[in-house]
Amino acid sequence: MANNTAKVKTPPGFRREERDEFRTSLSIGIARVISWIFLLMPGPIRNYISLRLGSLSYRLSQGYRQNVESNIRIVTGRDSNDAEVRELTRSIFLTNALNFADLLTLAWRSRNWFARGSQVVYGDWAVVDKALKRGKGVIFVSAHVGCFDFIGQSIHAHGYTLTVVTGRTTSRFVFDGVTWLRGRRGTKMVEPTPSGIRHVIRSLRNNECVVLVADRDFFENGHEVEFFGHKTTLPPGAVRIARDTGAAVIPIFTRRTHSGHEVRIMDPMYIEQTRDVQADVAEGMKRLVPVLEEGISSALEQWVMFQRVWPEVAPDSIRIFPTGSPLESPLLERVAQKLPEIRSSDESAPPRRRGTEEIASGDAADV
Repeated sequence: MANNTAKVKTPPGFRREERDEFRTSLSIGIARVISWIFLLMPGPIRNYISLRLGSLSYRLSQGYRQNVESNIRIVTGRDSNDAEVRELTRSIFLTNALNFADLLTLAWRSRNWFARGSQVVYGDWAVVDKALKRGKGVIFVSAHVGCFDFIGQSIHAHGYTLTVVTGRTTSRFVFDGVTWLRGRRGTKMVEPTPSGIRHVIRSLRNNECVVLVADRDFFENGHEVEFFGHKTTLPPGAVRIARDTGAAVIPIFTRRTHSGHEVRIMDPMYIEQTRDVQADVAEGMKRLVPVLEEGISSALEQWVMFQRVWPEVAPDSIRIFPTGSPLESPLLERVAQKLPEIRSSDESAPPRRRGTEEIASGDAADV
């Protein structure tokens, strides 16, 4: 009798990574220890170490350096060998190192520290309060400019209940430690999965706040736009969710200064809901893109984007990790179509497996 059972390929290790209680506890423990070491360091020493590491990373990370130079070249219209492009690229690596040092220490800062360390140079927190009076929540949309982790921590420090959507671009072990640091003050951290998006929608219906970044289409299957004069795709998740929930979209950006951080709270946007979903999303993205361009241009030397926003070659299929990620490999072209079990802590449904085709058509890819 012929055996008609299909053979199931085994995905590589990094795609089968699941949360393990011991590994998660170890990751959090290491993050806690390192964060305390950095917190207890005098500020000048902490900054000196960070800048030296940033400079070393600039010299050694050829792939990421080329990605950053490509982004800067497109935004500025200059050649990759131009001195300004090289200087902006180096500044971005230094900013990223300082951002990581801040990530390690922000989790332990007080609300008074955030009040002293931030200066709102455009807009006002009253804009957020006014939007919340509508009872439909607020979606903060930002970009990887300045210390973008400071935005979420600052919003929470001002008393707003907050959910942050964050995608995994490193190993599960590192990601769990970083997620713990970001959520230590009480911020809810969710991944761009169906269960994560459902949590976002519930939060908005409870008149809470959500943060998403929208300057890079990590899944490379977003909405096609013209960004800085060149075609690419950007994630339409914030616009689509705002359309469906009636939540206000408030762009917010930060910029690192010598004395702290500047915050810009832009005017709220409201996405019209008609019978044509695609037209509504297209119109919302048309309004959002110029705001993102302005936010990035205002601090281009701090745009810590290490993947190419304008890929040179369009991807054949959805990627699991961003282009240029150390975890990306040729194995992605040959692995099985199944992803690891996804467990939801707030749902009773049994764990299941999802194929890449399902993700490509699901709401997780929209964020």
